[in-house]
Amino acid sequence: MQQRIEYIDFAKGYAIFTIVCYHALQQVALSPLMQKAIIFGGTGVHLFFLLSGFGLAWSASKDSTLQFYRRRMSKVWVPYVVVLTISWAAAAWLGIFPDGAGAWLAGVALYQMFSERYIESFGGHFWFISTIFQFYLVFPLLTRLQNKMSANVFLALAFSISIGWWLLVYFSGKSDLRVWNSFFLQFLWEFAIGMALAREVKQQRIDLGRALETPRYDWLYLGAGIVFTALMIGIVLKMGAAGRIFNDVPALLGYTALSLFIYRVGRRALPWLNRFFLWINGFSYSLYLIHVLVLHLFLLIAGVSSLHYFTLLLYLILTLGLAFTFEHAKKAIG
Repeated sequence: MQQRIEYIDFAKGYAIFTIVCYHALQQVALSPLMQKAIIFGGTGVHLFFLLSGFGLAWSASKDSTLQFYRRRMSKVWVPYVVVLTISWAAAAWLGIFPDGAGAWLAGVALYQMFSERYIESFGGHFWFISTIFQFYLVFPLLTRLQNKMSANVFLALAFSISIGWWLLVYFSGKSDLRVWNSFFLQFLWEFAIGMALAREVKQQRIDLGRALETPRYDWLYLGAGIVFTALMIGIVLKMGAAGRIFNDVPALLGYTALSLFIYRVGRRALPWLNRFFLWINGFSYSLYLIHVLVLHLFLLIAGVSSLHYFTLLLYLILTLGLAFTFEHAKKAIG
């Protein structure tokens, strides 16, 4: 069994927590500047795609393609359908979502990613599940290609495909449509980086642990994070919806650099912070699944249409607790 790498676990917990905060902060009355700043939290999905590629390649076994698909279905699809069904019931009985049986069926079949009618159903965050299953579908093929190519050729191919997709979406005028700007080819280069990095570390061509422990890089991480995040926001402000197609590179670089800086600060001065994100990693998928549902239920039960900072804190504590419980329930059921 491969040794776990602490930063990878930290990054998964950090990424999902910032995504949860991003969605929650959309319910808080913020200044126009802060409304733009919280976009940073949503960019955690880019790191999540990279980490997904890393995790699958890192833990790859000699199972058949069919066995791989079965594991993905039981580990990822089944819990998703459970939460999707609860969301549908809450929509029907409590009216917290304007979605019905059609949206539920599209979600169960992972079809919502291909329908503008259903892609934002039940809170809008389930598009990610459909996209990640697209990667699961092609992962065996990507693995075969990776085995036949050098890392540089493999990454060049992935980048070329993604760039081709960006240009196709942009020039066809589809940049602002989630069906197009969140198709798996949009993020193929990120997933491929994760796969290539896992291969290099497994074959001991890269000592990731030593690289992460080098103090002289700390301020470089911070500087790169600020520069690339500012570039990402600038592209969005300048290009509007079309910026979503072309801002993925600075978004991933900026977000990852800042996560590395925070990880290093935690290692050196704030160990509780790293322990917090490592703890969240243990139920990160459960947290992603339920956080939007809990947010809408919280607003309904509290009888408010928006959050303030105190109710935001209560929501985060409640959501973490419920996600932790859901994760342990999954394990108990098996």
